[in-house]
Amino acid sequence: MDKKLIIAILGSIVFLGACGGDKQNQHNDHNHDHHEKMEEQKGLHDKVSQKIDIHSEHESIRDNFAHREIIVLKNTYQADSVGVEQLQQLAQSYLLLKNALTEDNVEKTDQAIVEMSKKVRNVNAVSFGQEAQKAWKQHASLYTDKLAEMKHTSSLQEKRSYFSHISEIFYCTVKSFELKQNQKLYAIHCPMAFDKKGAYWIAENKTIKNPYFGNKMLKCGEVKEEL
Repeated sequence: MDKKLIIAILGSIVFLGACGGDKQNQHNDHNHDHHEKMEEQKGLHDKVSQKIDIHSEHESIRDNFAHREIIVLKNTYQADSVGVEQLQQLAQSYLLLKNALTEDNVEKTDQAIVEMSKKVRNVNAVSFGQEAQKAWKQHASLYTDKLAEMKHTSSLQEKRSYFSHISEIFYCTVKSFELKQNQKLYAIHCPMAFDKKGAYWIAENKTIKNPYFGNKMLKCGEVKEEL
């Protein structure tokens, strides 16, 4: 075969091989880029899923309340000095009621009911803003009804049932109005209350003293939120 022809054929083979290699390299590069995009999309999806999961874990405890219609102001309302003092006295009367139930004391519980009813009536919301007035009017009406019903029951078990409703109202009052001042308050949950349906109460410290069981199961409960 002619030497020039042989050289030409070999050159063509090398050229075609190089072209094939370039195509293969381009294909490999394409696969690599596609893989990277897929990894980026997966990472983004994982981050979004993680945010959703985190959000789900921090849903308000109000979602577990028996009464979800209770108004909670989006922004805590700061009453004037007189209003703050009246709301603080309401808070103290609630804590007295909670402590009486913790002690399994019917007489103290009834006295605390009367005291809290009085403190509800003493809150003068005339100076409150429009939305705050609406919220307090609803809260006061609910307190009045539940406390009256609680007073007319005889057993601690029945009174504790009404106390669970009053605690939900009080939680919403605390979230809506500035009444804590120098005292911290905590929302605590008892999963065993009322045949394991569970119930909340508000306490002045993290020490668990269960008002739904008293001495029968005093330490049952878990702090769910610092208010």
